[in-house]
Amino acid sequence: MLVAALAMTTMLSLRDTVNDRFSQRTAVALGGDLVLEGTRFPEPAQRELLDTVRHAETVNFASVLIQDDQFLLASVRAVTHNYPLYGELLISDDRFSSPYAAQHAPATGHIWLAGQALDRLGLSVGDSVTLGNLSLNIERVIVQEPDQQSGFYSMNPRALIAIDDLEASGVLGPGSRYKHHVLIAAPAAEHESLTERLEPTLRVDQEIETARNTELRQRGPIRQMFLWSQLAVMLVILLCAAAIYLTASHRARQQQTLCAVMKTAGATQRQIASRLLGADALALCLPALAGALLATGIGLWISQTLEAGSHLPAGALVQGLIGPAVLWLGFAAPTLWQQLQRSPLSLLRDEAGSTGQALPLIIAVLAPLPLAALLTGSLASLWPLLLVTLVAAIGLPLLLWPLISGLDRVISKAPLAARLAFRRLSRRKTTTLPLLAALIISLSVLSMSLQTGNQLLGQWRATLPEQAPNYFVINLFDNDIDGFKGWLAQHESAEQPLYPVVRARLTGLNGEPVREAVTKEQDRGTRALNRDLSLTESDSLPDSNTLLEGRFARHAGEVTVESKLAESLGLKVGDALTFTGAAAPFDATITGFREVDWESFAPNFYFIFAPGTLEAQSRTWITSFYLPESEAGALAELVSRYPQISLLDVNAILTTLQEIIRQASTAAFLVGVLLMIAALLVLLAALLSSAAQIGKDNQLLIILGAGHNLLRRTTALQALYLGGGAALLANLIHLAALWPLGQRLFDGALPLSPWMLIPWLAPAILATLAWRLPPLKPAGHQVTRQ
Repeated sequence: MLVAALAMTTMLSLRDTVNDRFSQRTAVALGGDLVLEGTRFPEPAQRELLDTVRHAETVNFASVLIQDDQFLLASVRAVTHNYPLYGELLISDDRFSSPYAAQHAPATGHIWLAGQALDRLGLSVGDSVTLGNLSLNIERVIVQEPDQQSGFYSMNPRALIAIDDLEASGVLGPGSRYKHHVLIAAPAAEHESLTERLEPTLRVDQEIETARNTELRQRGPIRQMFLWSQLAVMLVILLCAAAIYLTASHRARQQQTLCAVMKTAGATQRQIASRLLGADALALCLPALAGALLATGIGLWISQTLEAGSHLPAGALVQGLIGPAVLWLGFAAPTLWQQLQRSPLSLLRDEAGSTGQALPLIIAVLAPLPLAALLTGSLASLWPLLLVTLVAAIGLPLLLWPLISGLDRVISKAPLAARLAFRRLSRRKTTTLPLLAALIISLSVLSMSLQTGNQLLGQWRATLPEQAPNYFVINLFDNDIDGFKGWLAQHESAEQPLYPVVRARLTGLNGEPVREAVTKEQDRGTRALNRDLSLTESDSLPDSNTLLEGRFARHAGEVTVESKLAESLGLKVGDALTFTGAAAPFDATITGFREVDWESFAPNFYFIFAPGTLEAQSRTWITSFYLPESEAGALAELVSRYPQISLLDVNAILTTLQEIIRQASTAAFLVGVLLMIAALLVLLAALLSSAAQIGKDNQLLIILGAGHNLLRRTTALQALYLGGGAALLANLIHLAALWPLGQRLFDGALPLSPWMLIPWLAPAILATLAWRLPPLKPAGHQVTRQ
């Protein structure tokens, strides 16, 4: 109970800490705890509600910046003076000077521009630029906005102005397209009530986005971390349930004699239940409380490690105490109830509990389910894995029992120790099967969790390799390529793939206008039809892409398509596509579909053509490169040499993601440690559960003249058979779970892994311990061998 309370409370604390930490980061990415988004300004009634909470406003739109005869399309954001509510708005005093956190938003009459806007217009801090009817002074350079969700692929340079300048600029009028956001900072306790008050006032163009329902939580490592923390809680519950079931069964067998004596002495059922259950409940309170309190201290340390603040995980403490108590009561009470229905004589004659095990076994299977559902929050994402584990753990031993019984009949020619060890298991069905099922759950959970955690860590670290590109270059021309490569070599920067970019629109499918040919226009497909696309060509599959169907395009006039876009447009291999760009329209035949990792730090495209297909089109080039922070000053030379390029600095994004991955890796490591502790708990429970019976068997063998070597061999082989059988069946469960586990966490089946060999450590450990334990002698007898 102490270790179970420790493991469950710590895991729940870790789950809550991970959730809180990433909720904080999500709130920073959104700009607030809640965001009221619309295509027009809020209504007066809505403003009255918003005045009760701290909030900021932003208006996002595209407009043209003018300087003399130069024009630049920019993504402009008008903000209130208290923007941002969360996170840091990083700015600098000059194009390549050191960034620092802004204390407030731009004042009226001023504008802050991203570095690439200055590059494109040939301006510097202190110059002026015109937006609509206003001439604004360039005061600062934008390095990174905390809630810039458009990411580093936004082609338009960014600009920040005061929201009070909007009306004077005249850029927004009737029919103008813009997005208005109210960023709200509110305590978690107020979220629900504020949402309930706002929802009846929403217009059709408005919606409320929160840190908990945003799509950001479904992206890459964040989604995986949430699922992994839920999965870990469920697995720890299964492990603790297996351990508590074994020890509760062992305790029930110990109490059979006392129960029989009390029934003989005339005790009522209530007195017996109070004596047996009540005494144990009082005795278990102290270790359970000690385990939960110890876990609370660990939880505070975890919170500090993950930089989520230092708060007492009260919810985890209560749940960590209730969980083991519910499991113990669920397993102990049915067994006691069965004993109360039996006569004292049957109890005395059946100390091993050879009959009437159906109800405890059924409850042992069902008891963890509601507890797992309650403590994980939901089983919607995890029930296939839970079902596979429980059904296989219970079903496989039952299916294999006829085979075990058959082997018992043909094992007569085996050595004596092997026969004795095997028959100790095969002739005690009601004790062997539950013990085998508990070990199977423990070993399969351990191997699956270790492989999954290792896979997650490997995937997260591969997302950001050492010296990942921290600058992206757009709008390189053909005659710039050689000089740009020379600049990279001069600054010892590793060369990344260069991709030509052609802007064109998908206009035809198999000779028909695309809108008439397409019948399934989901969101992704609709966006592809309504705008120009960035097309490229390549002679090799990018590292961030995986070919799912067909082959990669190799000959001019062939193309591969991103799989989800192809699905939304109803495309298939062999279809002919027509594109219309700045030059003449051109055709291409689909040869395959690619899965694209959009979270990778690499240029990605919906359509990749074979080399030679886009030669007649007007094109520019895009690439990325890594430059150490100490060399950042050299970027001024690059921009001056190629003034037409857009240089995108993603250092701030890389720093944030590296911090997320570091914290997620720490959390995954802690999960692995807790799962190993819980699995060891099951092994200890297995030893405890079988130790008493092994001692009785050894006492009988000693009386019959068995030597110590025979006892050791028999006990070691018994442990080896039991642990080996559990390891083999755990491997089968692990194999069966590869697909559902991979689908939930990785969108594909998990591969075979050496972690599947972990369960085989159990028979080795159990057999070694059994061999080294001294054999027991029968009480009250001194046996001497001649």
